[in-house]
Amino acid sequence: MRAAPCGTGCGRTATSYTGPAALTGSERRIAELAAGGRTNSEIGELLHLARRSVETHLTHAYRKLGIRRRAELPAALDRLPVGGK
Repeated sequence: MRAAPCGTGCGRTATSYTGPAALTGSERRIAELAAGGRTNSEIGELLHLARRSVETHLTHAYRKLGIRRRAELPAALDRLPVGGK
């Protein structure tokens, strides 16, 4: 007997796709560093990531937070629930 094929997201729990709670740990960490004034290159060096990877994480974070500019990050991150989740 074979198991039925699994659709997208098998084994995952329900998660929010927008808003502060939707950020992954990496997105949150990078967004916090960017909000604190670090450049993408500095963040990449600090976390041993390519600058392009930092840009991708920030792009995803911006979309989830509903913002368009880096200057909006501090206010958007302030909306994070206590404990960051």
